[in-house]
Amino acid sequence: MKTLRLIYFSPTGTTQKIIREIGKNIGLELISENNITKSNTEIDSKIDDNCLTIIGMPVYGGRIPLTAIETLQKLKSNQSPVVIVATYGNRDYDDALLELNEITTNCGFKTIAGAAFIGEHSFSSDEKPIAKNRPDKEDLVKCKNFAQMITAKLNETDINSDLDISGNYPYKKRGQIPGEFHPTTDIDKCDLCGICAEKCPTNAITITDTVTTNGDLCTFCCACVKYCPHEARIVDNPTMNAIKEKLFVNCSERKEPEFFV
Repeated sequence: MKTLRLIYFSPTGTTQKIIREIGKNIGLELISENNITKSNTEIDSKIDDNCLTIIGMPVYGGRIPLTAIETLQKLKSNQSPVVIVATYGNRDYDDALLELNEITTNCGFKTIAGAAFIGEHSFSSDEKPIAKNRPDKEDLVKCKNFAQMITAKLNETDINSDLDISGNYPYKKRGQIPGEFHPTTDIDKCDLCGICAEKCPTNAITITDTVTTNGDLCTFCCACVKYCPHEARIVDNPTMNAIKEKLFVNCSERKEPEFFV
């Protein structure tokens, strides 16, 4: 391999941070970095044979986000190597990595390594922290360790051995949070700056003389909540508060990245 290409879906920047850290420690020339977070992102679909691709995806309810899948399925490879990475919020990545492997295989890639890293949960807050500030320094060291494993794999004569990736068929049923539970706006704090609409990956937010959210498009990535400079975007209803409390109670114990090489 001579070159490197990074592809990731990262509404809050967590997956981006992990993929960049892995990529910079591999030692190949970075020729392309594609952030496919926004819906209908244009991407060069042809992958060169001598290029290593690293693809990173967040985990939502144990699955890969649908809008990311639509973009990934446009990629075309002739058995060029790929490394797949799932980032999850300290609960579980369930079938997401296995699902990502199926997607890349159907695009013609050969998966040579996979990993599941932990990032701060979408529902994490100062009051109810869930994997707060992850990936942290320890995680970034493990990104470097994983990169070294990938480099060693690329130097092997035969890289065609199959990976035993964690997950189950059929995949976990894709959950759907009712649209009325989407993040809302505290109008007393909002100055209509538009950052929430800019950061929303599915264009679910419209700014006029007020803020309107299409709950049916919301993926609950909570990028709008995390990026709002005035803390005007909030998730506050009894159902979602109960979910956040359950996650806080059951997912506080630190989990560590898992590697498949």
